[in-house]
Amino acid sequence: MIYNEYGTTGKKVSAIGFGGMRFLTEEYEKDKAIAAKLVHEAFARGITYFDTAPGYCQDKSEDIFGEAFKTMKYGDFYVSTKCSLWNATDADGARRMIDQSLKRMNIPKITFYNLWCIKTLDEYRRMTAKGGIIDGMLKAQDEGLVEHICMTTHANGDETAEMIKDGRVEGVTIGYNAVNFAYRRAGLAASFAAKKGVVVMNPLGGGEIPKNPDRFGFLTEGTSDSVAVAALKFLVAHKEVTVTLPGFSTVAELEDAVLATKNLPTIDNAYLENLAKKLGEELNTLCTGCGYCDKCPHDIAVPKLLEAYNAALMAQPFDISKVDLRLKDHWGMTVADAVGCVECGICEQACTQKLPIIERLKEIAAQV
Repeated sequence: MIYNEYGTTGKKVSAIGFGGMRFLTEEYEKDKAIAAKLVHEAFARGITYFDTAPGYCQDKSEDIFGEAFKTMKYGDFYVSTKCSLWNATDADGARRMIDQSLKRMNIPKITFYNLWCIKTLDEYRRMTAKGGIIDGMLKAQDEGLVEHICMTTHANGDETAEMIKDGRVEGVTIGYNAVNFAYRRAGLAASFAAKKGVVVMNPLGGGEIPKNPDRFGFLTEGTSDSVAVAALKFLVAHKEVTVTLPGFSTVAELEDAVLATKNLPTIDNAYLENLAKKLGEELNTLCTGCGYCDKCPHDIAVPKLLEAYNAALMAQPFDISKVDLRLKDHWGMTVADAVGCVECGICEQACTQKLPIIERLKEIAAQV
């Protein structure tokens, strides 16, 4: 395993982190100790950065980590968790969330506590206003319950740079991968230049990269790597990236991720320019499957429909007919399941990528 300095915090963390959003439902619903075994497997392979959040895995993720941490020595690993505007709106609410996370995870303090899921500069300002979420974090930090205040953001590169310039956080988690890097470099560059710890989430494009090996085969040119391993290597090799954060469900996925720390490519401007030529701009708008949009008051299965829409984006050229096939084969649905949208906009407000969800639902429904 490779270990990198996390900004100026003095912490050295594993180059591969453990994203706690994809534990298998059938395992943790039966017994959280079964899911916790995967955390132990990761730790045995040298992974020391563990990321979770309230709400992940039907709000069971922090509990699963807590079960695993019972038999792990605190101080040999680092924990990242989060608080967003849907968890709290003021300092007192943030403090309650911190106490809840500490209790769930059986740890004395949280290493990296994040202002979570910032989509716009306005949201950042609300979180960092006097009496806001950050004040609760700072109070907990003064009490020794939080070590480092960080943030996760889905804002554009210029807005992310503005947040970084504010100087309130020691690290940032951003969406950056081999699909969208050409459109997300500004935020990465600003974070690195400011000597912040940089964690990259959605490293496999929400699973789209390994699901489409033919489309992304160019990533493996000159190697014997799988597409997934090559996509992770691409990130680990960036000097700007502190932690690459895949979500794990199986030991096989863990083993692939560990392979990604060996025989790294040289990432320079020429390499990136060559790679960018092989990507279409439309790939920057692939849904990553985070599920935050799953709040439709009319019970439209928005995440599943957007996942199927990815199939149209992946086709060359764009082919909306691919959506119906994906829906039938993968979800047992049809395009008719997109009918009924009243354009209330709740899903778009929740979307971390700011995707035109309503427009996509219309395109799908128009095939009926």
